[in-house]
Amino acid sequence: MTSIFAFKGLRRYVDGVHDQISYDMPLSNAFLRLCVVVLLVSQAFCTQNPIETTEAKNDRGQLERWQRRKDNLAKEGLFQRFSPEGVLLEEAHYLADSLDGERKYFSVKGSLESIERYQNNKIHGKFQGFYEDGQVKIEQDFVQGVLTGLSVRYHPNGKIMEKVMLKDNVENGPFSEYHENGNLKTEGTFVPNEEGDGLEEGELKEYDENSQLIRIADCKAGMCLTRWKK
Repeated sequence: MTSIFAFKGLRRYVDGVHDQISYDMPLSNAFLRLCVVVLLVSQAFCTQNPIETTEAKNDRGQLERWQRRKDNLAKEGLFQRFSPEGVLLEEAHYLADSLDGERKYFSVKGSLESIERYQNNKIHGKFQGFYEDGQVKIEQDFVQGVLTGLSVRYHPNGKIMEKVMLKDNVENGPFSEYHENGNLKTEGTFVPNEEGDGLEEGELKEYDENSQLIRIADCKAGMCLTRWKK
């Protein structure tokens, strides 16, 4: 009786007298060629990857880990900073050694504290700060490193605390403040002085928690005199 076994191109013939081993050469050569191609592609990928990851401790004993280019060592990709206990404190992204994209800060307990957004190493776009429980605390907008537009602060319960217009990093324009129940508390206008500080100017109104008007004042360069009071 003759039995035939096949394994990866290997054929083994067995009979009662002797064993004869032969190889299917075409199939073996194809398999070897495939292995060589895979090896060459793997080596090429490793050789051509221009990015490497490195790490070092800063003067506060915090581990910093970042990706960088092999040719000029410029930061390129993910950057992370950890506390001595191993808690992630900061995470950012770099492009050509400049901050680009989101930059996150975390507390020593690991909760998210803020998110900044960068473009060409300048803070640009929406900034968000958070309470420890993750609730949004403040939202502002930056344009090439300069605070511009509406700034909104929130109470811990999620309701708006304050809305104010900003221009060139200064309070400039109408503002309103709110009680924790969401009702209007104060409304007025900020005007910057020569020193660049936003000060109350014009009419200022104050309300109680039930939205009832309780005071009207006239403001000049931050000094407000009561005109009417309930």
